[in-house]
Amino acid sequence: MPCRPIQRSVRCPQLLVETAKPSNSDTIVGFIAQAKNRESAMFTEAEGKSLLSAFGIDTPQGVEIPVGGELPGHLREPLVVKAISTTLVHKSDAGGVRVGVTRAELHEVATQMRDSLADFGHRLEGLLVEEMIPAGHEIIVGAVRAPGLGWTVMVGLGGVMVEVFEDVAFGLAPLSETRINGMLQELRGLKILNGARGGLKADVSSLVTLISRLAGPDGLLASLPADVTEIDLNPVIVSDTRAVAVDARFVVGEADPADTAAIQRSEVAATDFSALFEPRRVAVVGASGKRPNMANRFILNMLANGFTGTIIPVNPTADTIEGLPAIASLAELDEPVDYAFVAMPGARVAQALAAGAGKVRFAQVISSGFGEVEDGKELEAELVRTVREAGIRLIGPNCLGTHASASRLSFLPEAPLTPGSTAVVSQSGGLSVDILRVGAMRGIDFHSVVSIGNSADVNAAELVKSHLANDDVQVIGLYVESLGVAREVMDVLGAAATRKPVVLLAGGRTAEGSRAATSHTGALSGNHRLWPAIARQAGMTLVDSLEDFATALHALSTLDLGVQTRGREAVLFGNGGGASVLGADALDRQGVGSPPLPDSVVNQLESLELPPGNGFHNPIDVPAGTLAVKNGAVAQDILKTVLAGSHPALLISHLNVGIIQRNLGETHGDVTGNIIDSIGKARDESKPGTHQLLVLKTDGSAETEEMIKAYAQRARRIGIPVFPTFEDAALAARAVLEQGQQIHQASLGANGRQER
Repeated sequence: MPCRPIQRSVRCPQLLVETAKPSNSDTIVGFIAQAKNRESAMFTEAEGKSLLSAFGIDTPQGVEIPVGGELPGHLREPLVVKAISTTLVHKSDAGGVRVGVTRAELHEVATQMRDSLADFGHRLEGLLVEEMIPAGHEIIVGAVRAPGLGWTVMVGLGGVMVEVFEDVAFGLAPLSETRINGMLQELRGLKILNGARGGLKADVSSLVTLISRLAGPDGLLASLPADVTEIDLNPVIVSDTRAVAVDARFVVGEADPADTAAIQRSEVAATDFSALFEPRRVAVVGASGKRPNMANRFILNMLANGFTGTIIPVNPTADTIEGLPAIASLAELDEPVDYAFVAMPGARVAQALAAGAGKVRFAQVISSGFGEVEDGKELEAELVRTVREAGIRLIGPNCLGTHASASRLSFLPEAPLTPGSTAVVSQSGGLSVDILRVGAMRGIDFHSVVSIGNSADVNAAELVKSHLANDDVQVIGLYVESLGVAREVMDVLGAAATRKPVVLLAGGRTAEGSRAATSHTGALSGNHRLWPAIARQAGMTLVDSLEDFATALHALSTLDLGVQTRGREAVLFGNGGGASVLGADALDRQGVGSPPLPDSVVNQLESLELPPGNGFHNPIDVPAGTLAVKNGAVAQDILKTVLAGSHPALLISHLNVGIIQRNLGETHGDVTGNIIDSIGKARDESKPGTHQLLVLKTDGSAETEEMIKAYAQRARRIGIPVFPTFEDAALAARAVLEQGQQIHQASLGANGRQER
C-alpha cells in the first residue's frame, strides 16, 4: 500500500499528492463498489473522511501507510493509529485503535495491533495514522435511512451518555441550522457543552456548522446514492474553537424502495375536495334490496340525518332500496355524482367503478381484502389503475367512510352534526368512530372526519393540504400509523403558506423500528424517537391517547390562537389547596411553569379585604367564604388584579362544582355560573396575552355531573375550554402554547411551520 493522504495537500516520501475531492458521483459510486466487495460492507475510514472533507467538514490530518511503512514527516505527534481491515467493523473492540503514539513507537504498535486483530479473526492490511485532536467534548453525529423517511439524523453526547443514557435527538434531513439548534436543546446533557461546573465551554456554532454540512439542504447526505444506508461520526470532538470528526463510518447496503421513494417524493398535488365535504349527489354501491348491509345502513344514516341531496342506490337486481329508486350500475347515471360510497366484495369493486368513468368525482371504498393483506396487493393495484383511467379520486380502500357535518353526511348512526371547524384525518376506520363520539363529549364540533384506510390514492398529506386552504377548517387532527405518511404531512406543512394547529396521534410508537444496525444511529432510531422528531420538526403537537387527542383538539378549537402569549407560565386559581398543588405538578410535567406572583400583585390581592384563609402567591387558593363574595363575581376582581400586574401565558381556574353548589347554592345562588361569567369578563377587560382554561371537578354524583355538563356548555359559549381534570388541562396548555408559537412564527414570516 503506498502512502495515501486522506485530505488536504500532504507530503509522502518523494511524492507530493493533492487529495482528490469527491465532487462528482463517480467517486462516490467507486467507493460504494469497493465497499460491496468488503466483508464489512463499509467505506474505509480514509474514504469516508475524504467525503467529509470535500463538504467542508473538519477531520484530522492523516495518512494511510502499509504495515511496516514509513510515516511522512509532516504529521505532528502525538498520533492516533487505527487498523485497516476489510473485515473489521468495530476497531476498538479488537484492539484496532491506539492513541498518544509517537513515531518511535509506530512499528511496535503495528505489531501489537496485528496480533490483536488476529485473535479476533481479522487481518491487519494497513494503518491509518492521524494527528491527535486536543481534548474536548465527545459528540456523536449520525444518519440512517429509515423506510419511507429518507435520512434521519441523530446528535447526542458521546461516550457514556450515548452508551448508557441514550441522550440523543433526531431530525429528518434536510435540516436547517435552526432545527439543528433545536435538536441540541433537546439534549439533557446540553449544560455540559455549555461549560457546566467550570468545564470546557464548547464551540457549539462549529458543531452546528458540521451537522449542517452533513445534513443541510446542500450537505453530504443529499449527494449520497441510496446504497449508502448508515453513517456514524463517532466521536466528533468539540473544543472551544472547532468541531472535528475523528472517526467516520459509512455503511453500504441494498437500497430500500421505500427510502428511494422518500428521497424522490414529489410535491403533493392540490385537489379540490369541496365535492367530498359538500356532496349534492351520492351513489351507494353495494346496497341490497333483500338483506340490509353496511351500504344500506349508510343510506339510512343519511335519511335519518336529514341529508338534503340526492341519494342513488346502485344494485344490478333491485328496483328500489330503502324506498329510493335504484340503478343497475354507475353507467346508468344520468349526471355525475360527487361521492360514491362503495361496500361490496373486493373482487368486484374495480369493475363497478370502471362503469362510472367520467361520472364519479370521489369514491370511498369501504371493502377490505386489498393492500392490507399480502394476497390483496395486486387487487389494490388493479383498483388504482381502474380509478385513474376512469378519472375518479379514490379514498380507501379498507376504511369506514366520511363524516361531513355541514352536509349532514356520516357513516355513524346518530352522528354529532353541529358544524364546526375541526377536521380529522384517520388511517383507522374504527378509531374514527371513537374520535367522533369522544370528541363530541369533550365539546368538539367537527367540520369533518375522513377515514382513509390504505390510502391507495388520496392520502393524508393531500387532505391536510386541502384543509390548510379551507377557511371552514381551523384545527386539524391526524391519526396515522406510518412514519412515511407523517413525513409526507411534514413536507406539506413545511411548504404551506398558511399555518393552522395540527394535533398528531400516532399508532406504533414503541421502540420497535430500530434495527440491528452497524451504526449507533441505526440501533437507536426506534419509532419512539422518530415520531417525536417528526412532530417537533413539523410543528405538530404529539399526544399519547385518544382522550389526549380530544383534549388538545377541544382546547385549540375553542381558544383564539391569534392571542400572542409570553413565555410558558401559568397562574392557577380556585378552591382546594391540595388540588392546586397537584395542578402545578401536572403543568410541570408538560413543561409549563407556575412561579410565584410578584409581591406587588400579592399586595394588591390582599388589599381587596377578602375573608381570611386565602393563599395569593400562585396557586391562588380561595375558600368557600371568599367565593361567596358578590355571589361568586369576586372572581372578576381577583383575576383582573392578577392580569393587570403579571403576564402569564395561561390562567387556569378550577372549581369543585359539587362542594360550591352544596355549600353556597341555597344562600348565594348560582355561584359557579357567576364565577364562570367573571372569568370571561376579566379576560375581556384585561390586556390580551393570556389564555383562560377551566377545570370543573366532580364528586361523582349524577346531580353534579348534570350541573357540570351545563356549566361546560356555558363556558364554551364564551370561548373557555373546559376539562375534567388538571392532567387534561395541563396537556391542553402544552398544545395551546406549542401551536400558538407556530402560528405566531408563521405570521412573522419565520420558518416556524417546519424547521428543515
